[in-house]
Amino acid sequence: MKNKITLSVDHNNAKRMEFFLNGVEDELKEVPFDWSNLKLADRMTAACQFISTASSHPITISVFFCDSYSDANEIAKANAFPYQPQAKWSVNGDLLYIVESEDAEKVSEVLGLFAGKE
Repeated sequence: MKNKITLSVDHNNAKRMEFFLNGVEDELKEVPFDWSNLKLADRMTAACQFISTASSHPITISVFFCDSYSDANEIAKANAFPYQPQAKWSVNGDLLYIVESEDAEKVSEVLGLFAGKE
């Protein structure tokens, strides 16, 4: 694994998200992320964002730690997060994540990783 990410998030699925992020092929770097102005931000425990460092088509991964599956879906819809080949969002339990890149294949690959491993 290229990544050794440790999240400083107090959420029941933080360790699971660490596992997913550490499984991403590209090296990731955490970047500052102000999520407090998003719609329904009061339904999130925390959020973080990562960008790949060694790629011609960098990947941006935004993760939102929510209170429930329902909250995660409502947050995505309320903020009109994109869903197109270069930017897709998904929900896994109470985790909402958005993956963006100019390389649509990379987006699908990372989403598959997040959805396929437990």
